[in-house]
Amino acid sequence: MAEHRTRRPLIGVTAGTARMMSGAWEGHDAVVLTEHYVTALRAAGARPVILAPQDRWSDEEVAELDAVVLTGGTDLDPESYGELPDGTGFTPDPERDAFEIALFHAARNAGVPVLGVCRGLQIIAVATGGTLLQHLPRDLPAHPVTGERITAVDVEIDAASDLALAVGTRAVVQAFHHQGVASHGEDLRVVARHASGLALALEAAEGSPVLAVQWHPELDDREAEGDGIFAALVSAAALRAPARTVDGASTPVV
Repeated sequence: MAEHRTRRPLIGVTAGTARMMSGAWEGHDAVVLTEHYVTALRAAGARPVILAPQDRWSDEEVAELDAVVLTGGTDLDPESYGELPDGTGFTPDPERDAFEIALFHAARNAGVPVLGVCRGLQIIAVATGGTLLQHLPRDLPAHPVTGERITAVDVEIDAASDLALAVGTRAVVQAFHHQGVASHGEDLRVVARHASGLALALEAAEGSPVLAVQWHPELDDREAEGDGIFAALVSAAALRAPARTVDGASTPVV
């Protein structure tokens, strides 16, 4: 009799590109991602699949994933949301911007759940027609300085949201950003804010799950602010993941 095993959900995790600074490969570009995402997803029961911006995925290939995580990283190119650089931003990566925006649309078309983290939230906002505040707190004086180091900030969460089910209606989160959402598409809704008024989380108004947060849950070991978000993503992903047997047969998870 064949032994039945349920495979871990396959979750695509986007990476960036950085120039190697020393050693034999000095001057060469490397695909980079902090290990915190891999650790958090594995702890939540998923199998991470690293997605490099140099390797475009077709819509059909994205549909084979059970969820997608759009990770943190450098600033988006202001031209992607119709503005000029104001001189305060970090060096953008237009190749990665285009890759992740296309990936988000492919995931939405295929009904694949999406989690956006920090830059990932900004990608989702811009992909739906939104714009960004290019420098905080200059553009929102009531917002604290969160672009120089990882900073603990308070967040108020809408009780009628998937995010509240994962972490509750109040949380202290780990933020590291100097930009934020100014506007977003109509198919998203704000489900968490800072006291300054800045949107700190977005969710899809309908369709497959989309959650985006302007903080770094992968850095937090506490269940309330960290594992809850990744556990919720893995639960949504598991609804898409088939069960596999050792002889190669497949049956849906129920």
